[in-house]
Amino acid sequence: MTLPTFERVQCIAADLFQVPAGSIAANSSPESIPTWDSVQQLNLILAVEQEFEVQFEPEELDHIRSIGDIVEQLQAKLASRL
Repeated sequence: MTLPTFERVQCIAADLFQVPAGSIAANSSPESIPTWDSVQQLNLILAVEQEFEVQFEPEELDHIRSIGDIVEQLQAKLASRL
């Protein structure tokens, strides 16, 4: 997981969930962030897609359970562009 990508996702999540960025770690999930519900999950994915100009496939979304999962899926998408 590269830090700049993680930090960008961390900032998006912090803004969306209205929590300090420092409170969001790779293992942060709906269980650890009270404002992270199914609607906010969709908003988070849409915001990440817009920020990084990517689009996640439905089957990729099934594997997203934490911030770290989002970053991993995102990095795989970004690497495939090269």
